[in-house]
Parts: sequence; C-alpha cells; structure tokens
Amino acid sequence: MIPVLDQWQIFLALAGAGMVLAFAFDCYRVGRYFWRPRSLATMVGDALFWLLFTLLTFILLMLINWGEVRAYTFLALVLGALLYGLFLSRSTRRCLYAGGRILGSALALGRRLLNRTVLVVLLPGRLALNFLAWPRKTLQFIWRRWRRPGGPGGSAGG
Repeated sequence: MIPVLDQWQIFLALAGAGMVLAFAFDCYRVGRYFWRPRSLATMVGDALFWLLFTLLTFILLMLINWGEVRAYTFLALVLGALLYGLFLSRSTRRCLYAGGRILGSALALGRRLLNRTVLVVLLPGRLALNFLAWPRKTLQFIWRRWRRPGGPGGSAGG
C-alpha cells in the first residue's frame, strides 16, 4: 500500500507530465503549421507522436510509481493536460508561432546570404578555373591533332 502523501506526489508528478505532454502537442501543432505536410505525412506524424509519447508515459509511470496504473493516474494526466489547455496553451502557441516566424525569417535571410555568397565567391572562382583551364584544353586539342594518324607528325601514308 502506497502512503497517501506519496500518492499525492505521484498525482502531482503525473499532472505535470500531462502538462508537458500538452505542451509537446502544441509544439507539434505549430511545427505542422509551418511545415504544412500533406495528409499522409500528417497521419504518419500523428501516429509517431502518440507512439513516442505513449512510450514516454510508460517509462514515466515505471519511474514514478513502479508501473502501477490506477484511476488517479489517468485523472492526473488528463487534469494536467486540461489545466495547460485552459490556462497556458493559447499564450504558448502565440509565442511558438512568433518564434517560428522569426526562425523562418532568419532561415530565409541565411538562404539569401548563401545565394549571394555563391554568386560573389564561387562564380568568380569558377570563371577563374575555366580561364586557367583554357590553355590546358588548347594544348590537349593541339596534341590530339598532332598525334592523329594522317595529321602532322602522324605516320599515315608513309
């Protein structure tokens, strides 16, 4: 028999786990909003999300109360998720959307800078390599013509 104080601690820990689960779901929702996956990818992502969090909940239950599943276990998880949903979800999602927009802008800026770097650094380098390769290609062309049968230096017609 688990003492009542320990049961309350387990209940509060599981309520916290429910809040973390709801927060993770909000993060997943915001990520899905920005990535805009198709329906099949959404279904696979949803299944993987819930599979992962089922596994994590199982591990948590094993660590917190030795895997005992009682009615208050489900009550605590649902209560934690419900409290998070009522009081924290909206403001958290606003922050996550803003952070996603900032991250998207930073990535777009980085992509533009990378494209300009390619134009400024790599394009002149490529032109220089082509210019330096011109004498080598010309010499190879002359050498091939010189060694071709029937050409200058060839042995055709003997």
